[in-house]
Amino acid sequence: MSRSSWIDDLRRDVVLAGRQMIRTPTFTLVAVATIALGIGANSAIFALADATLLRPLPLPAPDRLVALWERTPEGERGLASPLNLVDWDDRAQTLDAAAGYAPGVGAMVMSGADGLSETVPRQWVTARFFDVLGARPIAGRTFTAADDTRGTRAVVMTESFWRRRFNGDRAVVGQPLRLDGDPYIVVGIVPDECQLLGRTSLWALAVNDRRPVLRRAHALLAIGRLTSGATIEAARADVNAVADALAREFPDTNAGRGVTIEPLQSSVVGADLRRTALLLLAVVAVVVLICCVNVASLLLTRATARGSELAIRVALGASRSRVIRQLVTESVVLALAGGVLGALVAMAILAAAPSVLPPDLLPPSVVVTFDPRVALFCAMTTVLVGVLFGAAPAWQSTGVAPAQAIASDSRTVTGRGGRLRRVLVGGEVAIAVLLLVGAGLLLRTLLAVNGVDRGYGASNVLTLMV
Repeated sequence: MSRSSWIDDLRRDVVLAGRQMIRTPTFTLVAVATIALGIGANSAIFALADATLLRPLPLPAPDRLVALWERTPEGERGLASPLNLVDWDDRAQTLDAAAGYAPGVGAMVMSGADGLSETVPRQWVTARFFDVLGARPIAGRTFTAADDTRGTRAVVMTESFWRRRFNGDRAVVGQPLRLDGDPYIVVGIVPDECQLLGRTSLWALAVNDRRPVLRRAHALLAIGRLTSGATIEAARADVNAVADALAREFPDTNAGRGVTIEPLQSSVVGADLRRTALLLLAVVAVVVLICCVNVASLLLTRATARGSELAIRVALGASRSRVIRQLVTESVVLALAGGVLGALVAMAILAAAPSVLPPDLLPPSVVVTFDPRVALFCAMTTVLVGVLFGAAPAWQSTGVAPAQAIASDSRTVTGRGGRLRRVLVGGEVAIAVLLLVGAGLLLRTLLAVNGVDRGYGASNVLTLMV
């Protein structure tokens, strides 16, 4: 078959599929709605799985970013001492840079030259924080070693806060601000992607304090950037060699202490969130499978009812493969209609998710949106679903001899393909029961956890900061 002939056949099949959809509006509405719900839910959950499992951190060379944990003598992961962190940065050959940041995001009252004051989120970081992230400032600069040496009171702003509070005015760089009554200098503006370690509006430079007593103060989460070509295994050996040297130099504070290193992606997106994303993706995949079975059963019934029509086509010279191609094309066109509606459903789910989910459930780096990657997944799933639920009915309905199909009356319409329909319905019921049992067990577990006595009363308790 020539290419032009194949294209003409495809065009005719698409036109015929459109006519069939218009001719049976009830069937079309039910099938399209079923497909849309399955595709929409699947695409929305894929957006979460993509953000947590597949998409790299939105920073330069994210594969070189690592999290460093100071290992206690008991073998547990802990926060890093500021002085130990400085030594790791200075002595480790496999690290381009190492930095630390406060585990939590606090708040400061900011007042500017315009006389307006507001409470803004702030995170304390060390001088090389943005060097590790590889952040390129939009305006101004980031912290430098000179700021650290002089103990400069400096802050860096996020782009969104800068545009909201200062209307994107670059003149704010170099200007003083008062934070909690103390003067600070705005040295630069950086992209919002730098918030992957905490939702903040400002980063303030931590106080440069090298007193020996601070080697006992384990107060920082540490991050590092590997040198080009260095592996995590090499970095582990290198930094632990530095930790062993520190243990010999400062036995009172560092004896038995080592360093644990892991990819920063694994640290930011925890194992619990990854497992949850995989579980939800598996569940909605099963839901899509149920949708396929539903629509396949509907198509099988319709194809059986069209047995005489298909038999006449075969009698006029159409091959079985040609008829199957026509029926699969019809199912794909039906799936595409459901896929378009499903994409709108996914957009609606993702648009509503931020207002429904707790604010700190997802880390700042996990941004769940309907982007081109999700759209591509939606399109691929739609085509795959169309082929899956269309192939079996097409094969079954074309397996009857033309003479037998033409001679059949309405009493035999529901007889043909009955075995396949029974298998489809039986499988669908089994999958649905499995999902319902799993959902019931999960709900029972959540109710049990919610009813656990925490040992304290939190009602009518408030917190405040002065």
